[in-house]
Amino acid sequence: MKQNNPERIQPHTMMTNRNRALFDNRLPVIGSMLRRKAIARLLRNDTPDDAVKLAHAAAKGHPESGEIITRLLQLSPQRSPGMHAALWSCWKQEQYTSLKKKLRNSTELEALMLKALEQMTDSDEHSMIIFTLWHQLDNPAIAELIRRSRRHAPSLELDTLFGLAEHEPDRYLTLDDPDCSILEKALLTASPAQKQRINTTILNSRSSRLVKAYDRAAGNSHSPELVIDALMSAEDHDGLFEQLRGMPFPRALDLIAWWSATGARPSDPARKATIERVTAIYQAIPDTLSGVRETAPPGTQDALLFWQQQNLTGKDQNSASTSPDPLQRAGALHHAAYRNRTGDRELRLIAATGSWPEQLVARLHLFSNETFRPHEHVCWLQSRNTIESRLLSTILPGTVEESQYFLDRLDELKHPSDGARKALKLMLEIITTLQGHFLAGVISVDDHDDAPHDHAIETENAEHISWES
Repeated sequence: MKQNNPERIQPHTMMTNRNRALFDNRLPVIGSMLRRKAIARLLRNDTPDDAVKLAHAAAKGHPESGEIITRLLQLSPQRSPGMHAALWSCWKQEQYTSLKKKLRNSTELEALMLKALEQMTDSDEHSMIIFTLWHQLDNPAIAELIRRSRRHAPSLELDTLFGLAEHEPDRYLTLDDPDCSILEKALLTASPAQKQRINTTILNSRSSRLVKAYDRAAGNSHSPELVIDALMSAEDHDGLFEQLRGMPFPRALDLIAWWSATGARPSDPARKATIERVTAIYQAIPDTLSGVRETAPPGTQDALLFWQQQNLTGKDQNSASTSPDPLQRAGALHHAAYRNRTGDRELRLIAATGSWPEQLVARLHLFSNETFRPHEHVCWLQSRNTIESRLLSTILPGTVEESQYFLDRLDELKHPSDGARKALKLMLEIITTLQGHFLAGVISVDDHDDAPHDHAIETENAEHISWES
């Protein structure tokens, strides 16, 4: 029979005793004393495994978890590099969840964390820890630490996010990002609060390059009014002109009104000439409407205009969207739809199932015929065949066929009989002028037999094209 070697079982016995002491649950005074001694002993050992063991104990609700976190945050990367590296690697693997939980509502631990971050070296690994905690906690004190130490995140996307959220746009503008992929990834990871600050940074940057990059990177999730406001602030009127592409005609009238009031113009000669013409036409509209009754009676305000001009933050928008008041929900829907923050799928769903104010808003923003529910208690007077409805639903620049439709209606209104018809004629002149600019040079091919030669191509509005044989 072999005799057990005491030296071979001694390490296991010692480890078991240490674990038992760390989680000793005897009488409060004795148990607490033994647990604290176990914590001190593990810290004195100064090994990576003991650092991880203590971090796991705190995460599992150890009775002395507060003291454990306090002692762990006091580890120095210079004096205890092994424990320090193992500790932060452990926290990183669990997305800093247990650390953030302990930091919540504890100013003392938050102060210790800031001191721990200040002691970190200027390495990519330590910088990534600091920027990740800033991103997750959105802590102004961490942001100030980053600014003071002039750190940059190893990740270009995270450094861009920090720069835009903390009003340092040069962190992004100094990068080479031709396809805007860095900016796109940064925007995707931003929290709602960070997105609000990013909007402010872009608006105040007066950088048309940043605005255009944002417009491209954000895609369908971007705020169109932010892009327009930022381009106005940057005085990039050629960029503003290009925003007319994809813009509903009623929204384009708002931009034309701004150009009319400010006298600002694009620098490109063709764009400038187009704006000169449409603003001159726009300025004649009020005269044609003299005597035409306003839609809202005296002492009241147009509901759509009121909803449209509301300045709802993300939190306010969510609150109004879920309000028990159908008018508040309708207002929130109009506010979102006017700013292109909601899609046709949601609008169609609300048009079919919402309260009648919500259905009204949804139908106003749907640019195609929708099927109605049978036996509705509201009769929707909606015609897509009138000139007015076609104007309101046109997304610029429209098609060649739509442009021809408006040109034909304009030809029919050579001698309008009243103010409303005169105003309609001016609106048609504006939209056909804009379409003439964007659709100039478009070649349409059809099967007309008017041409004298087979396979001939008919061109319209292509006066700038030269043909060579």
